[in-house]
Amino acid sequence: MKKYFILLVTVSILIVSCQQKQSKSISVSLSVDPSAPTPSSTVTVQLLASFDVGITLAKISIDGQTVKNGDSLPLQYLWTPTKAKTYILEGYVENIFGQKASDQRIIKISDQTPPEIKKISVLPSFPEENSDFYLSVEAQDSESDVIKVSAKVADRSVEVQTIDRPIILKLSDLAQGEYPLNIVVSTSDIAKTSTSTVLHIHPLDTSTPTVELSFQKDFFSKEENVILNLRIEDDTQVASVQIECDGVQVYTKNFEKTTSTSLSVNLGKYDQGYHSVNVMAKDIRGKSVVKSGVFPVGMGRATAKLIIDNQNPSPADLVKLSVQTDETNVKRITFYVDDLKISEGTAFDCFWKAVSGRHLLSVFLETLDGRVGTDAIQIDVQDNRPPRIESFTIGSAELKTDRFTSIFAGYYGIRLTIRDDTAVKQGGTITIILSSQPFPRLNPVGTIILVQESLSDDLKSASYVGATSFTQGRFYLIPNGVTDIYENQLNNLSFPVEVR
Repeated sequence: MKKYFILLVTVSILIVSCQQKQSKSISVSLSVDPSAPTPSSTVTVQLLASFDVGITLAKISIDGQTVKNGDSLPLQYLWTPTKAKTYILEGYVENIFGQKASDQRIIKISDQTPPEIKKISVLPSFPEENSDFYLSVEAQDSESDVIKVSAKVADRSVEVQTIDRPIILKLSDLAQGEYPLNIVVSTSDIAKTSTSTVLHIHPLDTSTPTVELSFQKDFFSKEENVILNLRIEDDTQVASVQIECDGVQVYTKNFEKTTSTSLSVNLGKYDQGYHSVNVMAKDIRGKSVVKSGVFPVGMGRATAKLIIDNQNPSPADLVKLSVQTDETNVKRITFYVDDLKISEGTAFDCFWKAVSGRHLLSVFLETLDGRVGTDAIQIDVQDNRPPRIESFTIGSAELKTDRFTSIFAGYYGIRLTIRDDTAVKQGGTITIILSSQPFPRLNPVGTIILVQESLSDDLKSASYVGATSFTQGRFYLIPNGVTDIYENQLNNLSFPVEVR
C-alpha cells in the first residue's frame, strides 16, 4: 500500500510540473561548430530546447531540406558542406503540449581554393584596330558555381561575375599595337588566381588571298600524275590551302609567317575524262577565297570554248550555253552545271535555268577521232533571298520568335548562327536591338554588338558572339544587319525574352 502511495505522489508532482512548463513559452537554440566552416570540413549542428520533456518532433533542415529528425533532445547532425555559398540552417521543435519553436542560423561557406583556368581566348582570334572584340575565359571551380573574372588592358578594366560558361567579357576598342593583358579569376577574396599575356591589335584586313593556278600540261594521260601549280599571296599571312578534285579532298597544307608561297602539287592519277579542281586558300584572319579549274585525262585537246550570253544572271533567268569550236567531226557535246549533266548530243548550245549560288559551267567536246576539248566558266547567280537564322542563344537558352524564352537576370554570352544559299559576309558585326515593344513598334532600350567568331569553308554559314547583362523585364531582341554578300537583309524578326 505504501508503494502505491509513493507512485501516486510522483505522478502528481510530474503533472503539476508539466502544467507549469506548459504555461511558459519554449525556447530553442541551434548551434554550429565551427561557426565559419569551409568546404569539405566537418560541421557539428546541435539543436537544444529550454524544456525537453514530451518532445514529439525535433528536426534540423538546411536550405529547406530536412537532414535530421527525431523525438528527443539534444539532436545532433554532422554536416559536410561541398559548395562555397550561403546556407540557411533551421532547428524546429514540437512537444505534447502543442508548443512549437524554431531557431535559424545563416552560415556563409567561403571558398578556400582558387579556380582553375582552362583556356583563355580572344574573339575574333585576330582583333583589329577600333573594332569590337571579346575575351573568352574557360574556368572551373569544384567549390563554387559563381566565378568572377577581372581583366585589365592598357588603362581600361572590365569585370564580370556569373555562373555562365565560358565567361565572356567585352573589351574596349583599341588602336593598333601590343598591350599587356592581366586577368584575375576568383571565387572569394582569398581564392583567386591570375595570369597575363600580350594582346596584339592588328590593322584592318579588308582583302582575301589571291590564288593563281595552272597545270603542268594542257592534258594528261591515264598513266601520268596530274601536277597543279599554285601561287598564293596575302597582305597579312597565308594560313592554309586545301585542294579538292571531283569533290574529294586530296591535299591540305598549313603555313606559318609567310605572305606568299608557290607550290607544285601532285594530284595523282585519274581515269579518262574531264575532272574539276577547287583550291581554297585562307589567310591568318580567317578570310578565304575559292579558285576553280578543269583538266582532261586520257586524250589530246580538241578546240572548245564555252560562251554564255549572261555573265551575271538572276535566279530563274534562262542562260544560254554555247560551244565555239574549229572541229568538223564532232561526235558528242556535253554541257555541265557543276557535276550535273544538262545536255548531251550534237547540239552546239543549250539553256539552263539559273539558281542562286556559285556554279561551274563547263562543256566537254569529243571528236570522232577520239580527241577531247573542254572549257569552263565560274559564275555567281545573285541570291534574292536574305540569310536565315539557324540558332540564337542566350547562355544555354534557345530563343524563338513565337514564344517568350525565360532567363534569370544576369550576365550572359550570346551566340547567333546564320546560313545563306550563296554566301554570307566575311567579318563584320551584327547589331541586336533590345526593344520593349515587338517589331515594328520599336522602343529601343539598348543594343548588343556581336562579332563574327567563325565562317564555314563554303562561306554559307557564320557564327557571331557577344555578351551583355540582362535586368528584370520583358524584351524583344531584334537582329539588325543580317545580310549576305548581295546585301539581301533579314528584317522583321523579334525574339521575345522574359528576364526574371
